[in-house]
Amino acid sequence: MENNSPVLTKDNLPDLIKSVSQNIIPKELRSYVLPALEEFKNEMAEEIGIENYDLIDKGELPSRLNGNVGGSMTKKMVLFAEAVLAWNYKKRLAMGNEQAQTGKMISDEF
Repeated sequence: MENNSPVLTKDNLPDLIKSVSQNIIPKELRSYVLPALEEFKNEMAEEIGIENYDLIDKGELPSRLNGNVGGSMTKKMVLFAEAVLAWNYKKRLAMGNEQAQTGKMISDEF
């Protein structure tokens, strides 16, 4: 069985982010994605005790340290996504309860 999945490298990651962001991120925000991720990465590195991560040759760092930075980023992004999902879900439930009390259907509002 052949695996046709693209191999992620630092060279094609921006292309992947661009292709995903075109479907999710509003056009006016797309140019901010990569700089924001870079800043976020440096903040995560600082939180785990790596100062000036943006200036360090990453090839000189042990892979465990670089992995900790990425893992910390992923953990925070998942927590953020969970908070957004929970907020949206709670909002939908509240709207549903409000509509049930007033007899309105969700489709009536759109």
